[in-house]
Amino acid sequence: MAPATDWEEIKRLAADFQKAQLSSTAQRLSERNCVEIVTKLIELKLIDVIFTINGKEYLTSQQLIKEIKDELYVHGGRINVVDLAKELIVDLNQINNHVAEIIKGKEVQLVAGNLITPYYLEKIAREINEKLYLQGQITIGELTLQYDLPAELLQSSVMEKYLGKIIFGKQDPSEPRTFYTEEYITRTKAKIRGALMGLLKPTPVTVIVNHCNLSDRLFLSLFDQINATGVLTGRQVGALYVPSCYTKSQNDWVLNFYKQNNYLEFDALTRLGISDPKGYIKRLFSTEDMTFLSSCVIGSQIKQQLETALDECIASKSYLDVVSLLPSVLSDMDIENILDALLKNNSKSTVLFENTVFSTHFLDSLKQLCMPMTQKNAEAVVKSGAYQQFYLEKQLSKSADSGQSGHVDHKAERREERRRKAASGKGGGGTQGRETKTKTVKKHPRSKQVVNDADSDDGSNVVRKPDQLEVVSLEDVENIIKGALESEGLDDLLVQVAEYLQGGLNLTALTIAKETADKLLQDASLNRKQTHSSAQDKINILVNDIKLYEKGIKSFPSDQQVQFIKYLLKTLGSDIICEFCKYAANQCNLSVQVETLSVEQKNKIINDLTEEYKKPLTALNATISDQNMELFYQAIDTCLSDFGMILKKADKKKDKLLIQNHREKLISELEACEDPALSLHLAVLAIFTIATQSMLHCSGRQVPTVISFLKSLLKQEDFERLQLCHELVGKYLKASDEEKPDLEDVLKTEMPILKNMVQEIKKYK
Repeated sequence: MAPATDWEEIKRLAADFQKAQLSSTAQRLSERNCVEIVTKLIELKLIDVIFTINGKEYLTSQQLIKEIKDELYVHGGRINVVDLAKELIVDLNQINNHVAEIIKGKEVQLVAGNLITPYYLEKIAREINEKLYLQGQITIGELTLQYDLPAELLQSSVMEKYLGKIIFGKQDPSEPRTFYTEEYITRTKAKIRGALMGLLKPTPVTVIVNHCNLSDRLFLSLFDQINATGVLTGRQVGALYVPSCYTKSQNDWVLNFYKQNNYLEFDALTRLGISDPKGYIKRLFSTEDMTFLSSCVIGSQIKQQLETALDECIASKSYLDVVSLLPSVLSDMDIENILDALLKNNSKSTVLFENTVFSTHFLDSLKQLCMPMTQKNAEAVVKSGAYQQFYLEKQLSKSADSGQSGHVDHKAERREERRRKAASGKGGGGTQGRETKTKTVKKHPRSKQVVNDADSDDGSNVVRKPDQLEVVSLEDVENIIKGALESEGLDDLLVQVAEYLQGGLNLTALTIAKETADKLLQDASLNRKQTHSSAQDKINILVNDIKLYEKGIKSFPSDQQVQFIKYLLKTLGSDIICEFCKYAANQCNLSVQVETLSVEQKNKIINDLTEEYKKPLTALNATISDQNMELFYQAIDTCLSDFGMILKKADKKKDKLLIQNHREKLISELEACEDPALSLHLAVLAIFTIATQSMLHCSGRQVPTVISFLKSLLKQEDFERLQLCHELVGKYLKASDEEKPDLEDVLKTEMPILKNMVQEIKKYK
């Protein structure tokens, strides 16, 4: 600070300056002179002033502080420092420096960049009191969002400071940041009490809280004060309120159910809301004799009923369905545990199948029903030669080295084949001129288990060695006992009972087979005659098929027929030669192990035949490559004559039926086919058969030729559809791996349309 004399000098200069400003224009200083004078005074450090941001005004520190306080008052006791700098047009740093001077008096405080006065806090305290009166409850969090002030400031400097003075309410003891009025607590208790009185079943606390529009904490704190008739299962999230009326009805239901049924299901008790069913039952029925199982608990009355029923089953030589006497809720494991204890002392007189107990006398009666079938199967297996071949192979395998199981003794094989053929001949039958596939009979999955069980040396009734021939199959036993079990309502146990009986019946059948093996040796000539008839029928069917296919081939121009005839002879013609070969091999006692012969196998058999069979078969085999149907038919006539067979005359009515069946079979296979190329092939053959009323046998390479032929027989749009599918299939077969997915999508759309088109052609043709 300047000395007093200097300050007096400053005052005098200021007075002169003011006087000059108020004087007339002729006596005033220019703005530039004023600036130079002030600048000179600042350089001489005679005055200390603050520049405004625009540089047109000057302020002293005292004036700036005064204006800050004025602005604070004008804004109601709260103003942001940044807004203050804008209002006063003073640099923010100058504002911050002088704000520090202002807050030293502790009347004004700086909070989050805002100057706040006590009268502002008192004002918001009055506003909060009004809000609390209207809402009944208020939290610091709400006030923080509303007033944009720190929670600590509102808590200590507003709520707690003015509580009971300006703000009339109470602070929650368990949650200091929550405040409420007595009226609010009274209303809340009434709402909770009303909600609880209306409940009849366990209800989650969250549902009650949401319904009453409360917080979990407030509900739990007030629950103990309202003397509710029910109880809470806990104080954590997910707790339930259980009304006393529900607990009483729960106990009454459990007691009544047990009294009527003599059992209790754990799941049912859990659904009633009982979290520990076993502990609950032990507490409620502490004096009862109960058996605890995995899924339920049963009383002594059920066990007594089971013991009585089992004694009656054994005495009456019948069976007992245990499930009908037990509660339906029992699991398989529970039933098994009960039966183990029940049958412990009756294992010799009873057999258990799933949940049904059979007396051994009842099973013996079923076994007697199967004896005629056992006798029949034993005779059949010997007549077919399977019995003799099986035991011969068994003897050969025992004598051979165990490490050379892959070696085949062809001489022994031929000897056994001759013996088998001499004993039985080769039975067979035609396929009615249709190309069919023989499905293998799929054994029931239980049959494997029976074999495994029988192998174990456990003293069980069924004893089957893995090297025994199966004469009586599981299906045979099932067919015999099925009626007897169905009449008793036991058809669901058919497989298990059949498995139990099959082992013993098979041993009996093997004994019978051994006794009848020698007897069937005398029927060799009869069996040979049967083989002759079977081969003759098959050849007749194949020849008739070839003639029908040849009729279809003649629909084409003569220059196109050659390829069709070539394919026909290569396939069906070769099948006829194979049938001749198999018959001749049988007559010459040559072993044929497969149903379908390859070219090499066929040539080998022809070379091994005697001259009477070899010569006509060699001539017939040569016609396959000649591609001359007349020569082929002549060679067949020669073979039939030399083999003592005849060719039956064609029946036009039967041929018409065969063509119709062939057409329906093609359409059926087309509907089930998913492969694009095969679907096109089947569709073309089906359309040809529909359009010409004749059959056609061709390869995939000949499909384009057939399509061209069909052009004149089809509607233009049908032919274009067929041609489009052919082009798509051709592209698909030649496409790369990257191109195939797109073509597959197109084919998936076109193929169903093609299949529908075949059905439509069938209708209008």
